[in-house]
Amino acid sequence: MIIGTRTLTVLTPSGEQPVVIRVFQPVQNGPSWDCHYEIDWPEGRVKSRAMGNDALHAIDMAQQKIGTDLQMSRYHHERTMWWIKPWVGYGFPMPKGARDLLIGDDQKYYGVDS
Repeated sequence: MIIGTRTLTVLTPSGEQPVVIRVFQPVQNGPSWDCHYEIDWPEGRVKSRAMGNDALHAIDMAQQKIGTDLQMSRYHHERTMWWIKPWVGYGFPMPKGARDLLIGDDQKYYGVDS
Protein backbone atom coordinates (compact mmCIF):
# COMPACT_ATOMS: atom_id res chain seq x y z
CA MET A 1 0.00 0.00 0.00
CA ILE A 2 1.31 3.44 -0.96
CA ILE A 3 1.55 5.82 2.01
CA GLY A 4 2.80 8.85 0.11
CA THR A 5 3.74 10.25 -3.28
CA ARG A 6 5.56 13.29 -4.57
CA THR A 7 5.92 14.49 -8.14
CA LEU A 8 9.02 16.37 -9.22
CA THR A 9 9.62 17.75 -12.70
CA VAL A 10 12.66 17.34 -14.93
CA LEU A 11 13.43 19.22 -18.10
CA THR A 12 14.52 16.85 -20.87
CA PRO A 13 15.24 17.52 -24.55
CA SER A 14 11.63 16.48 -25.26
CA GLY A 15 10.21 18.89 -22.66
CA GLU A 16 9.10 18.70 -19.04
CA GLN A 17 8.65 15.18 -17.64
CA PRO A 18 7.17 14.13 -14.28
CA VAL A 19 9.29 12.16 -11.81
CA VAL A 20 6.86 10.37 -9.50
CA ILE A 21 8.13 9.08 -6.16
CA ARG A 22 6.09 6.50 -4.24
CA VAL A 23 6.72 5.38 -0.67
CA PHE A 24 5.07 2.16 0.47
CA GLN A 25 3.88 1.09 3.88
CA PRO A 26 6.71 -0.57 5.84
CA VAL A 27 6.51 -4.32 6.35
CA GLN A 28 8.14 -6.35 9.06
CA ASN A 29 10.94 -8.60 7.83
CA GLY A 30 12.15 -10.70 10.74
CA PRO A 31 13.45 -8.42 13.47
CA SER A 32 13.65 -5.38 11.15
CA TRP A 33 11.30 -3.45 8.88
CA ASP A 34 11.51 -2.73 5.13
CA CYS A 35 10.15 0.40 3.48
CA HIS A 36 10.01 0.06 -0.31
CA TYR A 37 9.95 3.04 -2.64
CA GLU A 38 9.91 3.75 -6.36
CA ILE A 39 11.16 6.63 -8.47
CA ASP A 40 9.77 6.96 -12.00
CA TRP A 41 12.62 8.60 -13.91
CA PRO A 42 12.13 9.46 -17.60
CA GLU A 43 14.41 6.47 -18.37
CA GLY A 44 12.32 4.07 -16.31
CA ARG A 45 11.21 3.05 -12.85
CA VAL A 46 13.76 2.39 -10.12
CA LYS A 47 12.65 0.30 -7.14
CA SER A 48 14.53 0.23 -3.87
CA ARG A 49 14.04 -0.17 -0.14
CA ALA A 50 15.42 0.90 3.20
CA MET A 51 15.55 -1.05 6.41
CA GLY A 52 14.93 0.13 9.96
CA ASN A 53 14.52 -1.13 13.50
CA ASP A 54 10.81 -0.32 13.40
CA ALA A 55 8.32 1.07 10.88
CA LEU A 56 9.08 4.73 11.58
CA HIS A 57 12.82 4.16 11.34
CA ALA A 58 12.34 2.39 7.99
CA ILE A 59 10.31 5.34 6.65
CA ASP A 60 12.99 7.79 7.80
CA MET A 61 15.73 5.71 6.17
CA ALA A 62 13.71 5.47 2.93
CA GLN A 63 13.31 9.26 2.83
CA GLN A 64 17.05 9.71 3.29
CA LYS A 65 17.79 7.19 0.53
CA ILE A 66 15.35 8.99 -1.78
CA GLY A 67 17.03 12.31 -0.94
CA THR A 68 20.40 10.79 -1.81
CA ASP A 69 19.07 9.27 -5.05
CA LEU A 70 17.72 12.66 -6.11
CA GLN A 71 20.85 14.62 -5.15
CA MET A 72 23.07 12.15 -7.01
CA SER A 73 20.97 12.15 -10.18
CA ARG A 74 22.18 13.71 -13.39
CA TYR A 75 19.08 15.92 -13.36
CA HIS A 76 20.15 17.45 -10.06
CA HIS A 77 23.70 17.99 -11.31
CA GLU A 78 22.39 19.53 -14.54
CA ARG A 79 19.99 21.72 -12.49
CA THR A 80 17.04 20.52 -14.55
CA MET A 81 14.92 19.02 -11.75
CA TRP A 82 12.58 20.77 -9.34
CA TRP A 83 9.71 20.21 -6.94
CA ILE A 84 7.76 23.40 -6.29
CA LYS A 85 10.03 25.79 -8.17
CA PRO A 86 13.53 25.47 -9.61
CA TRP A 87 16.53 25.01 -7.38
CA VAL A 88 14.92 25.24 -3.92
CA GLY A 89 15.16 21.54 -3.10
CA TYR A 90 13.08 18.39 -3.17
CA GLY A 91 11.74 18.13 0.38
CA PHE A 92 13.67 15.00 1.39
CA PRO A 93 16.27 14.80 4.16
CA MET A 94 19.81 13.59 3.56
CA PRO A 95 22.11 11.53 5.76
CA LYS A 96 24.11 13.75 8.11
CA GLY A 97 27.39 13.24 6.24
CA ALA A 98 25.90 14.47 2.95
CA ARG A 99 23.88 17.47 4.12
CA ASP A 100 26.42 19.88 2.64
CA LEU A 101 25.03 18.88 -0.78
CA LEU A 102 21.57 20.28 -0.02
CA ILE A 103 20.23 23.32 -1.83
CA GLY A 104 17.62 26.03 -1.23
CA ASP A 105 14.92 25.30 1.33
CA ASP A 106 16.28 21.79 1.89
CA GLN A 107 19.55 23.30 3.09
CA LYS A 108 17.64 25.72 5.30
CA TYR A 109 15.55 22.98 6.97
CA TYR A 110 17.78 19.89 6.80
CA GLY A 111 21.24 21.43 6.40
CA VAL A 112 24.44 21.07 8.38
CA ASP A 113 23.34 23.59 10.98
CA SER A 114 20.11 21.69 11.70
